[in-house]
Amino acid sequence: MQTWLVHMRQPLRLFHDLGLPGFFAFQLIVGGNVLAALVHPLFMGGLIYSFASGEPMWHADSTATTILAALYGVTIVIGYLTSALLGWLGLSRRGLLASAWALVLTPLHWLLLSLAAWRGLYQLVVSPYAWEKTEHGLAKSSRLAADMTRALLKLEHYLSRLAQSGGLPALGVKAAGRPRLS
Repeated sequence: MQTWLVHMRQPLRLFHDLGLPGFFAFQLIVGGNVLAALVHPLFMGGLIYSFASGEPMWHADSTATTILAALYGVTIVIGYLTSALLGWLGLSRRGLLASAWALVLTPLHWLLLSLAAWRGLYQLVVSPYAWEKTEHGLAKSSRLAADMTRALLKLEHYLSRLAQSGGLPALGVKAAGRPRLS
């Protein structure tokens, strides 16, 4: 939400910088993701209500109601399928298809995503300068952690060989307690 708002402070400049296709892609990807998360519970609520009341919306007398019901249903199905497909592709690329069963929880994920979006909207309105920041890449299973571990092991091996060959200067200690090269 904040990213969209910041970039849309000067929409003409953004349009000029990105061009027509880029501007529409930005609206769809950044704004559309937020909008989808915010409207999801409304779509689900409408569908659940229509089923619970025993009168599905698509059997309504109004053409507008029928079109709206079809839009709700198609949007939810396409959203779930797209999310599941992207999740499956990600798991496949990482060789983790054994965990693909979790994709069955996509509707729950969307509800939690909606809850987070509504919380974010509330916090943006009530306290726009507060930010609950999440640190990423700290899990042992993350690619960043694996890459960092490999890089540190290579560095340790390189420094060990360099020290054995005498090519690494010895560290001494100055009076102030700071290391110095000797």
